[in-house]
Amino acid sequence: MRVDSEEKALMKLKNRVTLLSRGITIMDDLTPIVHLQSRQGGPGPRGLTCYVGDGPGNHDSQISLVMYPKDHYLAQYALPANWWEENRLEGKKKILFTEDNIFLEEVPFNWRNVWFRRRKTAHLVKVRFHPYRTYATFVYRWCRHFDQNEGCKFCTNTILVERFKLPKKLSNRLNLKYLKLGVTHNTVRSVTLTSGTMGTPESTARDLLCLARLIREKTGLSIHLQCEPVFDKALLKELGEVADSIGIFLESFDEKVRRNICPGKARAFTPDDYLRSWEMAVSRFGRGKVWNVNMIGFDEDFEITIKEIERAAKMGVITSIFLVRVGSSALGKIIPSYIGREDKVLQLHKELGKILVKESVDNISLKNSGCMGCHGCSATKEAVMWARKAIAAEVSNEGIELRKQNRMKEND
Repeated sequence: MRVDSEEKALMKLKNRVTLLSRGITIMDDLTPIVHLQSRQGGPGPRGLTCYVGDGPGNHDSQISLVMYPKDHYLAQYALPANWWEENRLEGKKKILFTEDNIFLEEVPFNWRNVWFRRRKTAHLVKVRFHPYRTYATFVYRWCRHFDQNEGCKFCTNTILVERFKLPKKLSNRLNLKYLKLGVTHNTVRSVTLTSGTMGTPESTARDLLCLARLIREKTGLSIHLQCEPVFDKALLKELGEVADSIGIFLESFDEKVRRNICPGKARAFTPDDYLRSWEMAVSRFGRGKVWNVNMIGFDEDFEITIKEIERAAKMGVITSIFLVRVGSSALGKIIPSYIGREDKVLQLHKELGKILVKESVDNISLKNSGCMGCHGCSATKEAVMWARKAIAAEVSNEGIELRKQNRMKEND
């Protein structure tokens, strides 16, 4: 029974890694797919939010999945998917399935009841919804590193400013109104607040703090914050009073990769700076409440990655592995290095899961705040669920072997 459970968890992890590394393309639909994530990229696979399962309507997780149009240059690597016709003919919700019988059903969000009946507002609210009823928004749609032509190459934070002429900063009043609109028509579990860095990391963190206080006061929702490293103990204390967790992202443990893809952040902060900021944040928020992201897809060294993930975990920091999404002009038409390496990426996630469990920083419950309770755009949650079962099986087998040896000694 225990072995079957572990095998099932491993299959879920394997399917998750496959979906994230390859994405899907719909084969039997003549309607052209316009999917912004596949065109614009981003730091994480913020694509179509789907339930995932092994049968139509039988699902037990959610994923933020990139969906490639047929003319996309990465569509050749994507998982072919088709509509589940029986469900479609009955006029019910559309369900997709892949050739490996992974079933995908879009997670519904009620976003049609718009504030002032403006369609633009509806879309702005809709894109803030991530898996597991997570509402995400940001203070600044710009970053000081872009002003210096040193922005992170995968970042698409500036798209809304450059292409849609939206302001670099929404007022706290408007951010709160958008959130209230979302809460009115949907069940919201928690909020994630992030931002590009304007001025200094400390001044940006204080802007996040102001918005977080307003959201906590008006909605009572749990809050997850994301910012660059800060070293002000008093500021971290204030952040911890309104937020339940914090994300401070190194982006890549492979320093050669980090300097290439994050030139501004790499110039501003050394890896040791992150370690110091993490240590200070853990002392305020607690173990398993401080989050780091490690991006893959740039020919990074997985051995370095695992070694440093373990080092961070011993400090109390959770690291998630994100698979970069192409589309930003700075990246160009690259083929991410994880494509065609699914076995190695799977092994990387298995080692990740075991580290997080053994170091007791595997806080992945939906009760956790924002992204920390979601992990819909990574395979971290599935890696942890498999690792828990694998480690439990190892302990059980060791106990059985020990009892067997004791009986042999008694018989002697």
